[in-house]
Amino acid sequence: MFQFEKSTISSNIAKFKVMIETTENHDVAGTLYNDSYAIAIDFQGIRQMLSILDDFFDYVNFPQATHEKRSFSESPSRKEKHPPRGLREVSPEEMKDKQPAFLLHVQFRQNSTWQGTLSWLPEQKTKRFRSELEMIGMIAETLKK
Repeated sequence: MFQFEKSTISSNIAKFKVMIETTENHDVAGTLYNDSYAIAIDFQGIRQMLSILDDFFDYVNFPQATHEKRSFSESPSRKEKHPPRGLREVSPEEMKDKQPAFLLHVQFRQNSTWQGTLSWLPEQKTKRFRSELEMIGMIAETLKK
């Protein structure tokens, strides 16, 4: 059981520092770290990052999705929710040497996509995004520089 499951969660549960470790084949790999709740998730590729975060948001039910996922099998909302694979608790000392490239804050999940802000930390620039695709474009643009 994770620490945040025992307490009231705040909107900080949807804020992740994104540490980029490799950029192979025009894709990214790295670690998502939430310092408010001391949890981290490793990812290999932008697609996996989006999938893991979506599963995490479903698990904590924040930000709450306006649409349910559709499937030919039993409704996911009826199943018992499990934490996403790879979610782990970490100590601040474990993450202190890693420099985040971005701060991702997902504020809403409406119209089957995400809305929020993405901060590019080295340049101290923050932009709002209205969809996951727009966010991916912003990440790709900054990694080209």
